[in-house]
Amino acid sequence: MNLEQQLKTVTNTIEELKGEDIVTLKILEQSADIEAIVIATGRSVQHVRGIANNLKIEAKRLNMKMLGIEGIETGHWMLIDLAEVVVHVMTEKTRKFYKLEKLWSGLENT
Repeated sequence: MNLEQQLKTVTNTIEELKGEDIVTLKILEQSADIEAIVIATGRSVQHVRGIANNLKIEAKRLNMKMLGIEGIETGHWMLIDLAEVVVHVMTEKTRKFYKLEKLWSGLENT
């Protein structure tokens, strides 16, 4: 599965689960290991966990590489590492606090 197919799978899964404010940033030039990151907001801790869990299931179903999931304990910010693509799903409050988009500002949005 190429990068565009992976990004489409990730964003479609998040959209189907009513994830909000989905942003995709291609960071290959800034990172040796990651080609893109996807950032999305969940309405609650349970919603964030649900999105992350469904991404894990969908990735496994499609035989996508899964390196790990972090943040299960708190659920405010869950990171799903799919090797070339890293997905950050956060509550609105956590997303506003960390401002990942600003950290990676100046990059190509898709």
